[in-house]
Amino acid sequence: MIISWWLAWKYQDEFISDWDGFDYTTYTIRGLPSALGLARALFLGYNHLLWKFAHHWFHVPPENAYLILRYGVMAQAGPATVGIFALCKELTASRLAALFGALLVAASPFYILYSGRSMSEIPALCLLGWSLWWMLKSLRLGRINRFLIAAYFVGLSVNIREFAVFYFPFILLVAKVYGYGWSIGMKALTLAVLGALMGIIFWTIYQPEYYWPAAINWYRLSARERAVHPVTSNNLRLLADFAYNCSCTTVIVTPLALLWSWAKKGVSPLFLFGCCGLFADAVLSINHDLPVNPRYLLTGLLGLAAICGWCAAELIKHYQVWATPLLIGLIALSKGTYNHMAKELYDQEWDARAAKKYVSTVENLPWHSAFIVGSRTPLINFYAGCGARPFWKTITPGSGWPDAKLGDVIDDLLHAGRSVYVDFDPELWQLGLRSENREGAGLKMIKNDYQLEHIRDSFYRIIEKRPSKNDPSAPESNNSTHSTHLTRPNFLTTPPAI
Repeated sequence: MIISWWLAWKYQDEFISDWDGFDYTTYTIRGLPSALGLARALFLGYNHLLWKFAHHWFHVPPENAYLILRYGVMAQAGPATVGIFALCKELTASRLAALFGALLVAASPFYILYSGRSMSEIPALCLLGWSLWWMLKSLRLGRINRFLIAAYFVGLSVNIREFAVFYFPFILLVAKVYGYGWSIGMKALTLAVLGALMGIIFWTIYQPEYYWPAAINWYRLSARERAVHPVTSNNLRLLADFAYNCSCTTVIVTPLALLWSWAKKGVSPLFLFGCCGLFADAVLSINHDLPVNPRYLLTGLLGLAAICGWCAAELIKHYQVWATPLLIGLIALSKGTYNHMAKELYDQEWDARAAKKYVSTVENLPWHSAFIVGSRTPLINFYAGCGARPFWKTITPGSGWPDAKLGDVIDDLLHAGRSVYVDFDPELWQLGLRSENREGAGLKMIKNDYQLEHIRDSFYRIIEKRPSKNDPSAPESNNSTHSTHLTRPNFLTTPPAI
């Protein structure tokens, strides 16, 4: 626990590195649901209460609300590790195996990184790990009512993050393995599903006018994103690469661990749990977002770490000193993974620092500004959402990018009297590991079709659309891409009352 806390503190985020971190902070301040997944109601709910408390008693400003989320995650990093140890011990009946299982999770580069970020992965693992431990212990002791309640909490953890969905089959199957039949398992599974839906039920009752339009729009945009970035065989390569970076030990040991567990114990709770972890990772291969979200591999790590930890303990038990070279080799490979992830961490922290510095670029721009700034879009939305710049607008890259209608959207913003800004910095429009940049054509169109006023570096103000060369009635104009003297009237002269 102490080591997890120390690692979380040492490698904590310098600002906000993840797009979702900006959104979570905004939703926390405003008390709004997330359209992602099943609404993240529990994660946003307890953070909203923490924010209200800190804001009222300690006068924490909205711009620093992300610290509330971050420190809340860091506080849970230790208990999450202990919960995983308890779960692995219940599955293996071995302290050594449980220690190895917990270490595989706690030593994962992704676990370490997200232990210090304003994200939902670590809190979800904390509640899921402890709930699964309680569920298995209740089955072992024959306390069915407690087993049913624990299954409900397993489902409830979905409202932090959807890890538990991939372990729902385990609830049904483990009840059968313990000899309680399918009926008890179905009751537990039903309660787990009910717990998973509590966030949607809450938001449907509390804020239906906001949640359902946002959720429907998110699924619609996701469908558009899947069309632009279809799943290809390259996902299999990325899955292997990300899984290795998440935990090279589990990638190497999993085949042996599953076969050995099957041969020695048959269909045991440990074997079923490991299969659920493998199933979770396999499903990720058909996720169109996998190329830009390697952290998704934490989903299956919980199940695979338990059975791999057992396998490592069995190797030591049966082969004793002869198992040492294998363990040393795995440690050496893990060190190589850390070296690779150190570069990833540096890049992400550099981006976080750059995002923080970017505030100086935009903070003095007009209240009615609109922005086309790529990966800095979450920063703009954050300041709009927290109330610091409530009337700023963005044209969002990714799923919200208007593609061929980009010119129409820009024209609408200009006609409304907004000052529209665009940043052509290539660092803000990177492909990541995707093979196609859908925004590139739009940026080229802006350069060709609009007159621009240079502000600083790669940052420009869009003045107006250039007259068409095919229009004989159009007045002659300077076709230079960069203009420093063109102005246009602003119809939005004063901000509306808040």
